[in-house]
Amino acid sequence: MRILCPEPSSFSCAGLEFARRHASVCAREMGEVEFESEARGYDAVLVRFNTRVTQRVMQGGRLKAVLTPTTGLDHIDLQAARRHKVRVYHLRGKKKFLRQVSATAELTVALMLAVLRNLPRAVDAVKQGHWQPGPFRGREVFEKTLGIIGCGRLGGKVARVCRALGMRVVVFDPYTLRLPGGVERASSLQSLLSCSDVISLHLPLLPETKHMIGRREFEQIKAGAVLINTSRGAIVDSQALLDALEARKLSAAALDVVENEHGIAQQGRHLLIDYARDHVNLLITPHIGGSTFESVERTDLFILGRFFKDEGLIA
Repeated sequence: MRILCPEPSSFSCAGLEFARRHASVCAREMGEVEFESEARGYDAVLVRFNTRVTQRVMQGGRLKAVLTPTTGLDHIDLQAARRHKVRVYHLRGKKKFLRQVSATAELTVALMLAVLRNLPRAVDAVKQGHWQPGPFRGREVFEKTLGIIGCGRLGGKVARVCRALGMRVVVFDPYTLRLPGGVERASSLQSLLSCSDVISLHLPLLPETKHMIGRREFEQIKAGAVLINTSRGAIVDSQALLDALEARKLSAAALDVVENEHGIAQQGRHLLIDYARDHVNLLITPHIGGSTFESVERTDLFILGRFFKDEGLIA
């Protein structure tokens, strides 16, 4: 059994050691062109979001499995995987296991507090020798309204934490029947947008959710609201978000994901990142939602264990 891991820095030592006990593993950082050339000589590839698995990787070789310890799958050509009979091992739908994984929910709350309390600017000021609290006066979340779009596992975790912080929590999710205690259900997306001081996105990227938050939705948002996105960048129309920030329709946004983020490493540019360089009302982190030592190790071992069990390499 041969496994290729083109981004070992994204995986845990425990996970890679576990893989090496049951397979021959090549783990080294490589770019897209090298990965596509090398992958066809392996039985499986072990990847996270930084590596795209395209049809070129799957055709004409020995590849039979893609191992990705993620719930999001937009970095994988799933139609090509079906055509070439390549199995995709992922976390989507593994509800019982995912209850143990809280990293992205915790980051959501951290981003909300960071942007409302001006934490990045305050930290930078201290590093520059300034010690004045006045310029960094922020806003509390207590008694503010949080609007959550998508109240599954992550949305539910965020809702419970924010209720404990004294927030009113309103949810728009026509597919979730049971909501956490004390959480209200919005009758429509528009009603949620118009009443929320903070809006947090927790839904998968699907054809029907791409650009779900666009120009029309930003017109409906309560003036001065804050947007938090730790789900997928393409759920939000980037240009419409930029226009809303420039017009101060949104007072601020904090993002862990951006649209077309796979191109950032090659191009070094993105319209939202360019804006964030010169404006304090946009905070961006590089898709670190699930990147904690605990969550990375736990998810690595889960995915590898499922694959090795199916292959008959472990009981």
